[in-house]
Amino acid sequence: MDDIESGLAGLDDGWRALLAAPLAAPAGRALQAALAARAAAGATVLPPVAERFAAFRASPPSAVKVVIVGQDPYHGIGQAHGLSFSVPAGVAVPPSLRNIFTELSDDLGLSRPDCGDLSHWAGQGVLLLNAVLTVEPGAPNSHQGWGWESITDAVIAAISASAEPVVFILWGNNAAAKVSLIDGRRNLILTSAHPSPLSARRGFFGSRPFSAANRYLREQRRAAIDWQLPASQPRLF
Repeated sequence: MDDIESGLAGLDDGWRALLAAPLAAPAGRALQAALAARAAAGATVLPPVAERFAAFRASPPSAVKVVIVGQDPYHGIGQAHGLSFSVPAGVAVPPSLRNIFTELSDDLGLSRPDCGDLSHWAGQGVLLLNAVLTVEPGAPNSHQGWGWESITDAVIAAISASAEPVVFILWGNNAAAKVSLIDGRRNLILTSAHPSPLSARRGFFGSRPFSAANRYLREQRRAAIDWQLPASQPRLF
């Protein structure tokens, strides 16, 4: 049985309270029924239930400083682990993430990471949030429109309204569509082309989101993010 409630185990009470209403709404109930039906049919759903809410497990809502919005999880077996754009240590770095690392190096002069696990960012309050939290192998966007969007939209809106200012990094058209959920008067919104090889040269490269995010956080008297990733690292959560 594909059980969303079991995936929520260990989450901070703030996240559980924030997620309760959208999960109980009609779209949330429909999502849970659809996931349960696919599990009952023997389908593989990525990432595993235990990792589905990893982005939230990294830090409580009050500690979120940056939100990076992705579309849906990687659809290769072993790639998705609950953090947008991230892959577990030991897994080959996907093309979009390679381009993110290129921009990171160009922007901040940091050494180019050789490990695609972004847990180090997540543990500092970078919410690596996909709009859709599940997918089936080899079928990108296969769970688009199932109800995840109502839940993650509620998360984005709630973080936008939180007490402390936050940086929202929106790469590509799908992420940019979330602008209407964000209060740009009290948060920083950074938009650019998607880091995919198909679009990275049309405005992603040279956008310098990492330095812009840190500059804003310092201006707001919040701690900057240490964007340098270790070569290999244990999971922090």
